[in-house]
Amino acid sequence: MASNLDFELLKDEKVEASLKPHPLSFIKYYLICLYLAFLAVALQMFYRWLHQNFWLNPSVSSFLNLIASFAPNMNLENLFSLIIFWLVLAASGLLIGVLWISKMPLLYMVLIGVVGTLTEVYLFPTPITKLAILLFSAVIGLVLVEFYRRGHKYFLTSYRVIMVKKFIGKEVREIMYDKISDVYIGQSLLGRVFNYGTIIPISESGLGLGEDASLAALSTGVSAKGGTLGAIFGGKKGVSKPRAATYFSLHGVKNPRRVRGIIASKILEMKEAPILRRIEDILKEKRDETPEESEKK
Repeated sequence: MASNLDFELLKDEKVEASLKPHPLSFIKYYLICLYLAFLAVALQMFYRWLHQNFWLNPSVSSFLNLIASFAPNMNLENLFSLIIFWLVLAASGLLIGVLWISKMPLLYMVLIGVVGTLTEVYLFPTPITKLAILLFSAVIGLVLVEFYRRGHKYFLTSYRVIMVKKFIGKEVREIMYDKISDVYIGQSLLGRVFNYGTIIPISESGLGLGEDASLAALSTGVSAKGGTLGAIFGGKKGVSKPRAATYFSLHGVKNPRRVRGIIASKILEMKEAPILRRIEDILKEKRDETPEESEKK
């Protein structure tokens, strides 16, 4: 086994290509980090505007006092800014999660909110604290995303496709060429411009496929003596679509058409191999036959 590989090579197996994700293929993660930095600056400007035009307005004092009753030890402005902070984070996490079809953005936003809140309440009781945590999270996020991207490695060997992710933990997926039933290529606009894309090898069992589903329902009810009777009728329609995590696909690899060509040729070789081996065995049997055996046949 080569010392720089994260897996064992099989007998007579060779690594024919080593691939890594293009930096721009993780651009959505970088953009989230930049969004957090923008959010910190925007919230600071918003807090200043509120301080000048809202918090000093006597007409809202009753509303602020109502809020303060839930946390009597906090300054009114700090408490109100904390509520805005949480609303913005929750809304951002939900929206990004819907677009990504993932719950992780919301969890990350909640984590940032918890750290910012605890730091402000117990260490530095000023509205700028949580914004500093937000800005710090953006910087740390950029560093972590880059390490996360560099932890992805993909290998095309003579027998299989191997995908490795090393980030905190380690995950390895491998699929033999003869088990691949289809190969999907996806390229964004940036991918077409800079010649990178994602390749998803779909196995015979359907690994590599996700489902986009829509649900419709109709409810009806009638009043009856002593209560109400109701019924709900619904239907669901789903469409299978190639979708896989970055470490379960060849995510953002350069020159995806060339890579797909290599995989396709290997699939063809593996499918032809049993036939070629059978022909080779027949020819070998013919060579090993004695002249007497040949005459009898």
